[in-house]
Amino acid sequence: MAEAAKISIISEAHREHIEERVLAEQVALMCRLTTSPLTASVVIGAMMVWLTMEDYGAGPALVWYIALLLVLLLRWRIAATYLRKPRGLAEIHRWRRAMLAAAVLGGATWSVAGSFLLPHDPTREIVMSVFFIGCTAAGMGSQAPVRKAYACLLIPFCLPYIVTQLLLGGDRLAVALAFMVYIPVVLVIAKRQTDSIERQIRLAIENESLAEQLRQERDRANQARLDLEVQLDEQKRSTQRIRELNVELERQAHELRTANNDLEGFSYSVSHDLRAPLRAIDGFSQLLVDDKTKAISSETRHHLQRIRANVAHMASLIDDLLEFARCGRQSLEFGRLDMVTLAGYAAEQARSTRLNEAVMPTIEIGELPAARGDEGLIRQVWVNLLDNAVKYTSKVDSPRIVVSGYEESERLVYEIRDNGVGFDSAFSSNLFGVFRRLHGAREYPGSGVGLAIVQRIVTRHGGEVWAKAEPNKGATFSFSLPKPVLRAVG
Repeated sequence: MAEAAKISIISEAHREHIEERVLAEQVALMCRLTTSPLTASVVIGAMMVWLTMEDYGAGPALVWYIALLLVLLLRWRIAATYLRKPRGLAEIHRWRRAMLAAAVLGGATWSVAGSFLLPHDPTREIVMSVFFIGCTAAGMGSQAPVRKAYACLLIPFCLPYIVTQLLLGGDRLAVALAFMVYIPVVLVIAKRQTDSIERQIRLAIENESLAEQLRQERDRANQARLDLEVQLDEQKRSTQRIRELNVELERQAHELRTANNDLEGFSYSVSHDLRAPLRAIDGFSQLLVDDKTKAISSETRHHLQRIRANVAHMASLIDDLLEFARCGRQSLEFGRLDMVTLAGYAAEQARSTRLNEAVMPTIEIGELPAARGDEGLIRQVWVNLLDNAVKYTSKVDSPRIVVSGYEESERLVYEIRDNGVGFDSAFSSNLFGVFRRLHGAREYPGSGVGLAIVQRIVTRHGGEVWAKAEPNKGATFSFSLPKPVLRAVG
């Protein structure tokens, strides 16, 4: 009885520890996903000020925008501070409440734009409806990791707008009714996403324990093999034990692979599902732009075109995320790779994207040792690295890119060296994360996913990726692949 009680206490403590880690990972995930939406909010807020300044004057619009910036800064500060160091359970709950309160404040600040800032004429009502649907749908992705976070943002965001429509009456009652139906629908979707995220995080944490069990089982199997050498009389029993352990190891390894595939599938599905609201925003905006009546002014058409441009940019980011997820899930088909041919193809691709540049870069491709790998994925590595080199040499007088390769004892190394803008090597570890950039997106456009794709592909092939550079002195990106094993003939 005492032993059973002890096991029960340990099991309960283990469950509490897992729940604590799940909550911590949920909060951390929401903090990591917050940066891009907050940046987008700064841009969208500026657009709102531009829209309203003519009707209300610079004063009220700028006051609202300053208030919005303060709220966004608060939310960013909370997220950045939380991610700075690990937190205990009591602290996690406090930070979670702070984030929920900040989300309420953010939703309330945005609601002012819908309730009071914009004149309530039919054309702007349509623009506001599209804006509200788009913003709230996009906000789901960053708020879904933490339970109730999306509701804290959505309800203060939309409720004042609904009340305003009800007070105005007439045809606007239909708009209010539509939003009253829309809110519970998206809340149900957000809850399902939260449940799915929570399950995936819990599964990943439990898999860590499973991996530790696998390590312990392997250690025991090794010990059993050592015992066989000195205890011949126990050979039969020990051999049977090893077989049983191997069967269990295979079963647990299969469970671990399945869990990791589920995590990859989840990230792919989330990125894929974000396309639907973007298509809706783009479709509604296009309908308004194509409206041949005079109900929409040329200025409004201009703003709608800007909305469509931003939607296209976001769609491009999602496509890159899908490509990032795909290159991690695609099965590898190994074969002999002519690296000179692949690099040449990538060089032509990179040049074709810069046909309008005043100065085309010189790309020199030297002798490159042949390798083994998946041709399609390794081609993508070359395309991404050479496109990166061409982009960051676009502002030098005589852009030059040199591609080379060499063999080491156990691996093949390939280098792409340029004389472009370069960067501080102290920050090179930040280059290969998703959405990590060392230069401004306006000066050097891009999604920030290309190098992350390179690292994922090379890692799946058993290689490494690294970079060295100096500011204004160019950069060298290198990757390695395992050296092909030569089989003896005869």
